[in-house]
Amino acid sequence: MEIKKRFTKRTCRYAGAALAAAVTTFIGWAGLAKADPTSCSLRDATAWQLALNDPQIEQTPDHILSVTEAFLAKCPNRPERYDASRLAGIAAADLGAPHRAMRHFQAAGAMRDLLSNFYAIATYMAADEPRLAWRLRDQMVERWRSRLERHPAVSVSAAASEHGMIYQVYFTRADEHTGVRSVWVGVPYGPGWPATLSFSKDPFRLGLKRIRTSEETSDYRYVDLHRCQGRRALGEIATRLSVTEFDAAASASLAAYMAHPDQPEDYDTGPVRNCVFPGRLLPSPPA
Repeated sequence: MEIKKRFTKRTCRYAGAALAAAVTTFIGWAGLAKADPTSCSLRDATAWQLALNDPQIEQTPDHILSVTEAFLAKCPNRPERYDASRLAGIAAADLGAPHRAMRHFQAAGAMRDLLSNFYAIATYMAADEPRLAWRLRDQMVERWRSRLERHPAVSVSAAASEHGMIYQVYFTRADEHTGVRSVWVGVPYGPGWPATLSFSKDPFRLGLKRIRTSEETSDYRYVDLHRCQGRRALGEIATRLSVTEFDAAASASLAAYMAHPDQPEDYDTGPVRNCVFPGRLLPSPPA
């Protein structure tokens, strides 16, 4: 019962991949004129999409994997195959089949979304392929960094430490929900998950502080360490600190983390354990 409940909560993770595949399906119309007449048709891709969005069927990992693998077997050359492989990899990982999931992730091409990449890394480790896992992590981090460097509202710099790289990321404006405006991301040289330190002016927590203490809170920032399995509040600091002092404190904390970084948990049975909130580990510019 507990596993079924966990699977039900996880079905929302498939929405993004299904939507992307639906978009690809419409794009596929343009290539129909050049398609091999013996290949499967857009009708098969549409039937797969309908199966993924049927409100009368519970979208469990088992159902998603079954209909997606059937589509891939019948339509191995459709343009939707990459998104389908990504979706099948996530579903297989949630079903506790890492080797099956690994085959799908390897067929998915260059995955751009963080969720699929983090799933694939955890899957490779569960399948006892650490070299593939950490190579994919490094590729994912490099794509993330390159994407931020091209963004006009982001400033990125990097510094090497003894045990890994530390990326300093500054946004031109704070996130309206979290108040985060600057983050430091630590990526170990060897095995290990990234971690992120953020300084935020969280409006919710600052509001609670004002209620409890009746003092002005505009000069405070919250310090949070985001790790694979959750967030830990390290404390509060005054904004009177200089940028250099902020940077020194963040770099020291991440250097200590990277000396003993989080590792994927040992896999036995059940769903592959993935990192929670991967967007916090490799944050994007505020919307």
